[in-house]
Amino acid sequence: MPNQKTPIAIQGGRLIDGNGGRAVDNATVLIEGNRIRRVAAGKIEFPRETRVIDAAGKTILPGLIDNHVHYRDFYGELFLAHGVTTVRDLGNPLDWILAQRDAVNLGKVVGPRIFCTGGGIYGRGWLAHHVVPANAEEAKKAVQRFIEQGVDYAKIHLGVPVEIARSAAEEAHRAGLKLSGHLESSIIPYAEAGVDGVEHATGCADATIRSEEAKKNFASIKLFLAKFLAPWSYAEEKYFPEVVEFLARKGTFIEPTLVLWGAALGMRDQWEKEDYELVKDPNLSYIPENERLIWLEHYYLAYGPRSGKEPEPDITIGTRYSIFGIHLGDELVEGRRRFEKFLSMLAQAGGNIVAGTDASGVVPGISLHRELEMLVKAGLTPMRAIQAATRVGAEYLGKLQDLGTVEEGKLADVIVVEGDPLADIRNTRRIASVIKDGAIVDRSYHASLSNPIPRPYTQGFYGYPLPKLDSVMPAAAFEGEGEKRLVLKGKDFFPTSVARLDGRPILTEFASQQELRATIPAHLMRPGVLRITVMNPRPWEIPDLGGASNALAFIVRFNG
Repeated sequence: MPNQKTPIAIQGGRLIDGNGGRAVDNATVLIEGNRIRRVAAGKIEFPRETRVIDAAGKTILPGLIDNHVHYRDFYGELFLAHGVTTVRDLGNPLDWILAQRDAVNLGKVVGPRIFCTGGGIYGRGWLAHHVVPANAEEAKKAVQRFIEQGVDYAKIHLGVPVEIARSAAEEAHRAGLKLSGHLESSIIPYAEAGVDGVEHATGCADATIRSEEAKKNFASIKLFLAKFLAPWSYAEEKYFPEVVEFLARKGTFIEPTLVLWGAALGMRDQWEKEDYELVKDPNLSYIPENERLIWLEHYYLAYGPRSGKEPEPDITIGTRYSIFGIHLGDELVEGRRRFEKFLSMLAQAGGNIVAGTDASGVVPGISLHRELEMLVKAGLTPMRAIQAATRVGAEYLGKLQDLGTVEEGKLADVIVVEGDPLADIRNTRRIASVIKDGAIVDRSYHASLSNPIPRPYTQGFYGYPLPKLDSVMPAAAFEGEGEKRLVLKGKDFFPTSVARLDGRPILTEFASQQELRATIPAHLMRPGVLRITVMNPRPWEIPDLGGASNALAFIVRFNG
């Protein structure tokens, strides 16, 4: 059936086509059906029924690509309203995200184009859709199953050995797909094994941490989330040129997720206010309350309570910082500086840097513009930052033949913004028009919006997981011994975790995500069976509210 969409002509704007060349003034982009029919400097002839968008004083760009999201069924309007026409999903139950992808493609659900991989291959799985192969042959078969189901790329996650990564890469490449990795050790052997790109720039800092002192300092960081940022505090700059040259030569894609750093280093106040203003919009009432709270809690969970005065955006020294409950102090600022230096060197060497945000941990849509701003702060030119969310982003997806640039024959995903983002990257936020698949997008929010295929799982990204209590040591004591110190072991403990004795909070000290220390006061050491539990409260909750762990018994015996 022929496409019946009205032709669209975007006329008189400054065109940044995504290829990195000079911008074209007074350009015209003609769209017919869902493809770009013609791109020209100056005016051109077009059919009489064509809808004309006057872009004078504005800039024409390719639709933006967020290369790292964890998609939810109510994200569509948030992405499209901010000019994000394509997203790359990094983790969801495969059956659901495939159904969501296809529903968007069929026009049954509002949203950006979705490219997905499902749960992927893990070294340590914790959800039902995580696959943990025992060897390279099992990895090969797992990737084959993913491909048969229709994934757009393959993925490995923390703890996957190099030989399994190599097997996964070979199978993905055989099908013409790329392999993405989230690593916890040096990127070099994984890139050599065929991993095409990494999330959060994982493995890059690790490749430069070579002295015994740096290795020891890095090993002291135990919290899983802190490991996203902590490696750069110990990265050794003298090895940067070697690693940069290797990555540029290999063409490895690096997705840095700098937006995760911004709030800790001067942007918290601005971003938190922006997010609050957004989520209180009554037309976004369909977003679940828990999701709104996760977006706003992100600032507290990741960076701790406010210290009173927020640092200036460009502060470099003298401020103490907490990240995921770990006090890194000025080391975090130094780590940011090293990370930015590494990215700047990689960009200058012609390396592939792509833009991603990790939504749902951050607000979808607006966070991609923040990522572009952070890339420019890191030393990329505005043009390179724009390419990170357009041409290079499409290359990482393996979809450059259709997406990522404004060129004749490509899919008609185009945005128009006020002003010139080459003069000020913040102008990408000033969206005037969004065209996706040849149709002009309604950029307003609609309280009545519903998705016929809601996500059947509730787990969020920065939620507060229920802790699991495995053991209490000692498990018993005698009355009259005075206060008793306990060692609690389990999983998913945080610096805010609180141990409770028969429902009452007791003094708790965080040791690691697997260990807490708790103290039973002397006056509670009476004979009986006491129930020990652990809970992870939300920031505003008092310690005896919220979901608790399983209970273990602590026995107080008579002393006779």
